[in-house]
Formats: sequence, structure tokens, C-alpha cells
Amino acid sequence: MEPKARRSQLSTALVHPVGALREFSYNPRVLALARGLHLTNMLRKCYQWVTGGKREILKVRLGGFEVLFHVRSAVDYRNIEHYFVSYERDFFDALVSSLAEGDVLLDVGSSIGQITVPIAKVVGKSGLVIAVEPEANACAELEANLRLNASSNVRILRMALGDARREGRLAWKDGGCPSLVNVSPQDQEIASKMAPSATRGLELVSVEVGDQVMEREGLPIPQAVKIDVEGFEFQVISGLRQTLRNASCRLLCCEIHPAFLPGGTTPQLIIEEVKSLGFKNLDLRERSGQIHVVARKDDSQA
Repeated sequence: MEPKARRSQLSTALVHPVGALREFSYNPRVLALARGLHLTNMLRKCYQWVTGGKREILKVRLGGFEVLFHVRSAVDYRNIEHYFVSYERDFFDALVSSLAEGDVLLDVGSSIGQITVPIAKVVGKSGLVIAVEPEANACAELEANLRLNASSNVRILRMALGDARREGRLAWKDGGCPSLVNVSPQDQEIASKMAPSATRGLELVSVEVGDQVMEREGLPIPQAVKIDVEGFEFQVISGLRQTLRNASCRLLCCEIHPAFLPGGTTPQLIIEEVKSLGFKNLDLRERSGQIHVVARKDDSQA
């Protein structure tokens, strides 16, 4: 590296010390060293304190605005921040560059609002985010995060979307995300009502056909759809064919979970289904065992 370039990087680090610390802390070698020395938990707590999360609130600056999230622990703080720093950044960037004031996003599998909360600011008061989340604890956290950000342009639908109307079993364990398809026989015996801090749980949820919900609730066609449903992707897309085929729906961000897909469903089947709905421009990227699909109906790379 040239001396001038090194001086420039040093100057940036001095002006933005927290940003430099954040970048350093996500270095794979630093993370591996922390794990090897069994210092991960201690360093997470120190990191939260130094970067401003002393009051259990995570502040994330995204472009020209700031979003806030409630956090329950140093692990929670880090996991939510990681969503914006690296893991889901491709989805977020695609949505921000494609949506404008007054637009509509359908966020299927909104969880606690990692996408819903910031995009609500992007589309403004004249826009709308339709947040679909079946899990009770996640819905409660989503509502709390929306209140924290004074967001009034979000419609929450507490349900799962699929290709048929039925009752579903939503299971989670060991800190993983809830899934409608990754349910083991042992999960069937877990009580349906668990404490928010439980590491395992099973919740009975309503599964609805997306197109029918959009029509029944009088919801507008979204300009963008984000789907993150832990293996239930094909069923969600099948139930949203009419919505996704509409010319006004121009962007689809879908996370495919190959390890969770039910028998007979493959990533290629999902990709072909997306193409059949008019999305001709697909960008596919692997992310920690998942496949991120950013699909557009035109040739733009915005």
C-alpha cells in the first residue's frame, strides 16, 4: 500500500473511531482469535458499551437517516448490527436503491423489523410497509421497534404466507430462526407457549395464501417484495403469483435456505418459478449456506 493511501486510511480512522472499531471487530481473523481465547462474550459486552449501546438501544445510521432497535443482550446487539454490516446488506441496498417516497414494500418474514423499520423511513408517510410475521415474540419486538422509531406507515399481519390456507407449526431451537418446514418429531412435543427467552419452542400459526390476503385486506400492489421464511420460500411465492406477476412489482429479494427445503423442492425450482413471473434479471449470491436472490423485471442494476 502506498504511504499516501495509508495516511488516508489512518485519517479516516481518527475522524471516525467508532466506524474503524466496527470494521476491525468484524474482521474474520479477529473473530477467530476471540473465539480461540474464549473472549467472545466479554468482548461483545465491551463492544456494545463503546459503540453506544449502553442503554440497550442500537443506533444504526443508514445513509441520511438513523434507525433504532431495542436489544436485550450484547449478543442481540451484535446480531442486529451484523444484519446491516454484512449479512443482509445486499437486500437492504437493493431495496433502498429501488424504492422511493410513496412506494410499498411487502416484507414476508419481517422478524423484529430489520428491513421493515428502515424501509418505513425510505418510503415515508405516503408509503407503506406490509410486515408479515407469524411468531408472537417477534411481532411484539417489531411493534416495540416501530414505536421506538415513531413509524406509523407499517401494517403488521400476524400470519404466515403459503400456497394453501391451513394451520402451521412454527418451530425454533438453539437461537435459530423459526421455520414452518424444519420441524422434527421432538419439536411436536414442545409446549406451544414458551417464554421469550426459551431456546426451543413450537407455536401454532395461521397460514394464508398471499394473493387472497392482499385482495381481502385491500392492500396495494407492492413495488418490492422481500421473502425470508427459512425453507418455505416456494410456498410463499406460489401463493403470491398474482401479486409478483403484476407489472408494478418490480423487485424481489428472496433468501433461499437449501438445508430447510422440503422434499421435492430445490433452489433451482424456486429460481425458475421466479423467472416465470417476469423477473428476468437475477443476481444470485451465497451467504453462509443460504442463497440470496435479488430479482428485477428490467435490466437495471440500481
